[in-house]
Amino acid sequence: MPDCAFPLALLRRSFSFSAGEPPMPAMTRRASLGVFAAGLAAPALAQAPAFPNRPIRIFVPFAAGGTTDILARALGERLAVALGQPVVIDNRGGAGGTVAGEAFARSEPDGHALLVATASLICINKALYQRLAFDPDTDFLPMAMLAQQPNVLVVNPRALPMADLPALIAHIRARPGQVAFGSSGTGSQLHLTGEMFRAAIGAEMTHIPYRGSAPAMTDLVAGNVPMMFDGLGTALPQIRGGAIKALGVASAAPNAALPGVPTIASALPGFLSVNWTGLFALRGTPEPVLARIEAETAKALASPEIAKLFTERAFDPMPIPRAELPGFVAGESQRWRDAVRQSGAKAE
Repeated sequence: MPDCAFPLALLRRSFSFSAGEPPMPAMTRRASLGVFAAGLAAPALAQAPAFPNRPIRIFVPFAAGGTTDILARALGERLAVALGQPVVIDNRGGAGGTVAGEAFARSEPDGHALLVATASLICINKALYQRLAFDPDTDFLPMAMLAQQPNVLVVNPRALPMADLPALIAHIRARPGQVAFGSSGTGSQLHLTGEMFRAAIGAEMTHIPYRGSAPAMTDLVAGNVPMMFDGLGTALPQIRGGAIKALGVASAAPNAALPGVPTIASALPGFLSVNWTGLFALRGTPEPVLARIEAETAKALASPEIAKLFTERAFDPMPIPRAELPGFVAGESQRWRDAVRQSGAKAE
């Protein structure tokens, strides 16, 4: 190899001596070997471009302004400063997040393309869609859990004036099939949470799908649909304003943002529905690049600015080590895909 010609020639000259000549001193031999090693390493170093060497793109499978987008932008601002390159947020909503997933999967696995996504894209869609152009289990690599928010059971207090969750459950059981719940769409996490609730109470309910949680919430406030599950951060302004009432939070413990509101598990043991948001890289990305992204993401999540955002939006941190993330995601995928099969939901 031409790049190694000089060190090899030097090495041959350094170690050749005629009979009667004294051998090369040990220190000189070591110096020659050092030059030789440096010559071999130089081509390899030249082939490893610095990271990052161009703008970083973060794909988001939802429109701008939503919870996932807010988290992605907060992270992107801090990564841009830490990495010295612009970070572009690429919002690609549609088809349950598969539009963003496909675009991300077509990117180069070099760390310049990242994905901020939820269980809908990572866990649910594989069971919901018969055919996907990518496999989140094998194509995507979890890097960090950014935050989590529980889903919350909310009712229109005029349509369902129950004082607490046990009273609501008794009301639904006494009227099988007559009580409806809204959701952000068939096969969405909020729909599946409603189906899990229906199965847990053992009573039929009518599902009314909407195109997103915003129109569902509008109809809930208007009384056109009596109840629904929604993300805590999205529902909180309406709860605090008195337009709707929270009867239960679908987390393992009560949430500080909802004082006095019990967990749904207190009435239905084991009931859990938490919406997490994670950062993903492409499988095949070099480990040094992954380590850099991991380190800078951890610093960003520990910043005062993101801590303030968490308080304002009722986010909870998810400090899961990267080595444990594949197991966590696999468990979540199994749980949500079981829910899809039990509900019989199909992609619209």
